[in-house]
Amino acid sequence: MPGLGFDVLGEVRAYRDGTELPRLGAPQQQSTLLVLLLLAGHAVSMSQLVRALWGEEPPAAAVRSIRTHIWRLRGLLGSDGAPARELVSVGDGYRLDIDASAVDANRAESALKKAARLRLAGQSDAAGDTLDEALQLWRGDPLAGVPGPFAERQRDRLSELRLTMVEEHLELDIARGRHQMTILRLRELADAYPLRERLHGLLMRALYAAGRQADALAVFGATRTLLVEEYGLEPGPQLTELHQRILQGDLRLATVTETAAPVPPGPDRLVPAQLPPDLPDFTGRRSEVDELCELLTRSPGSAPPVVSLTGMSGMGKSALAVHVAHRVREAYPDGQLFCGLRGTGDRPARSGEVLAGFLSALGVDAVPAGTAARCRMFRSLLDGRKMLLVLDDARDADQVRDLLPGSPSCAVLVTHRARLAGLPLSRQLGLRAFGPHDSLELLGRTLGRQRIDREPAQASLLADACGGLPLALRILASRLAARPDWPLAAMGERLGDERRTVAELQVGGLAVRGALEPGYRRLPPVQARALRLLATGTSERITVSAAAAVLHADRFEAEDVLEALVDAALLETSTPGSYTMHPLVRCFARHHARAEAAAKLRTAPAVSPASRRAGLATILPK
Repeated sequence: MPGLGFDVLGEVRAYRDGTELPRLGAPQQQSTLLVLLLLAGHAVSMSQLVRALWGEEPPAAAVRSIRTHIWRLRGLLGSDGAPARELVSVGDGYRLDIDASAVDANRAESALKKAARLRLAGQSDAAGDTLDEALQLWRGDPLAGVPGPFAERQRDRLSELRLTMVEEHLELDIARGRHQMTILRLRELADAYPLRERLHGLLMRALYAAGRQADALAVFGATRTLLVEEYGLEPGPQLTELHQRILQGDLRLATVTETAAPVPPGPDRLVPAQLPPDLPDFTGRRSEVDELCELLTRSPGSAPPVVSLTGMSGMGKSALAVHVAHRVREAYPDGQLFCGLRGTGDRPARSGEVLAGFLSALGVDAVPAGTAARCRMFRSLLDGRKMLLVLDDARDADQVRDLLPGSPSCAVLVTHRARLAGLPLSRQLGLRAFGPHDSLELLGRTLGRQRIDREPAQASLLADACGGLPLALRILASRLAARPDWPLAAMGERLGDERRTVAELQVGGLAVRGALEPGYRRLPPVQARALRLLATGTSERITVSAAAAVLHADRFEAEDVLEALVDAALLETSTPGSYTMHPLVRCFARHHARAEAAAKLRTAPAVSPASRRAGLATILPK
């Protein structure tokens, strides 16, 4: 193979044009190379390198050591006395410009994906051969002798990869009738990894297929005893279901592979189209729509674009996501998948159940048990296809991670209230409230321009009362549309009393309070109290010093609380040290402050009515 190549599935080795290079230096130098190898094609900053090698307590000379390692590696990896041109400086860090396939670990991962595709297509022998070739890449413990936190994490990951490939290979062997050959190997692995339920399940299937039903049931009994006595856990649903099928004498376990039927190619392939209808009166967000459409239709890179929309509840994230998805759907001819993840509710969707729904939509009849198996099948089915996923109302990164496709020809649009950390995002776009023009345009599309033009001043006051929040504007417009004879001023009076503002903004199943309440309930008590105090004790612009005075905290503590409320999408910040609270959030928080104060008075020792009124007057916001 021309150029540089590397082996990491054992001792780390380097090759130039197929010839092995001399030893790659001290362990720390190999650790530096490893980070650049496994992040090949991506810039790695100096701070990332320092953390990868030493964690959170690096030595004083860490940066100098890394620069020395880089200088030596350029010489070792070069050719004809010239330093390696593939190792380039980027900012304060470095990048290794090599193809992913130049690293044996990446080739192994690609082989696992290829084998999954072949298996889904019914080509079990070819899938087995692919896994055989990939397993031969291992020459011992991966990254042998390489130190550092990053190397340790990668060693665990690559060991898990190998074990998964072995499991896949053994499952293929059982499906091809080679159960007798797998029993001894599975017993060894099950003893070595007693908590890995998939291995016990494969052993049970192999024994059952070999006519040893009692032995298969004994494996389940021993596994259950171990889990219950050591960890207080029952076996998972996949193992339990397999146990029941063996008890019932299910002959299919001995004759067929438990995989999905292959997806038919060509025009007969099922093309899901799950997008909800676009809003007929979608308003504003012109620059955001243009940017999102550009991000989702540009030429594919090395990874699928994952774009997120953030903002407080009621900001119109879902409406924007659906509108953009309809705009770009022609770029995804293999289909569009949509799921409401219920992240702000009490029962958020589980990744496994979402994957089951997606697999069914893709034509899979036999959906496998277990989130990991569903994730593998989902990514295999989407590989090479042009599909758009819209994941609405995500709770956190963990809920989304298993739903991301691996193919760069796909794309994902995620909406969520709080910021998502820990996902490979291409862009995170924060939505802010409408300005006066878009607010009046949205009101006019429902009420009619004539009604707005008859009372322009009152219309502007209503838009201001909604703070440009699209949900509030839609609710207000719906209420007024149902009362065509009402002057706008009548609704303005009802919204003018702060104690009624949020309560007035509800119609049917839509309510501003209902949108804000779940996020407020999820706040830790300290942050919920801070929100109430900030709502009653600060002005429209909240500085760190003002917050510190209201919260009776030092500047650092106050700033931490303010940033936490920004992350929860209950405050906004545009410049460091300066924060704003949406007018409706302020009304909402003051309502809770009044309720909290009234509750305290109800539980306080008995006082006279006059004293109670005097107390309420001093602590409740006007």
